[in-house]
Amino acid sequence: YIAALTKAGLTPEDKLIGQGYFTYRSGFDAAESLLMRDERPTALFASNDDMAAGAVASAHRLGLDVPKDVTIVGFDDTSMASSVWPELTTVRQPISDMASLGLKMLLEQIRTRRSGQPYAPVHEIRDFAIIERQSSSAPGEDATD
Repeated sequence: YIAALTKAGLTPEDKLIGQGYFTYRSGFDAAESLLMRDERPTALFASNDDMAAGAVASAHRLGLDVPKDVTIVGFDDTSMASSVWPELTTVRQPISDMASLGLKMLLEQIRTRRSGQPYAPVHEIRDFAIIERQSSSAPGEDATD
């Protein structure tokens, strides 16, 4: 988030970032602090679906309509994403493929270092998909509008 804003020539604002710990409760708490601001954000992006589900609960507790008052988007497309209301818009990533690749890269690093050769870090990017559900819309609109 910070790298993307900086690359786009925008200055990240710490007050628009809520600390979370990949748990439902931390998502609830972080969202509550952001949603209680005088200048409430129109969208929240959580680091995972558990945190996003917590953010939805926080919005509901504050009397906000998701997505009309605030869009909430998660990450991972876990079963949680379709277990809350409204169902979460989320980012699906190839977890199994990423785990296999991570293991392959770790083994290659171990082999390379054992042979006494320097290891050059490798960066791999995998495809992802945005799974659009009911928790996202343009500001002031329902997802069904």
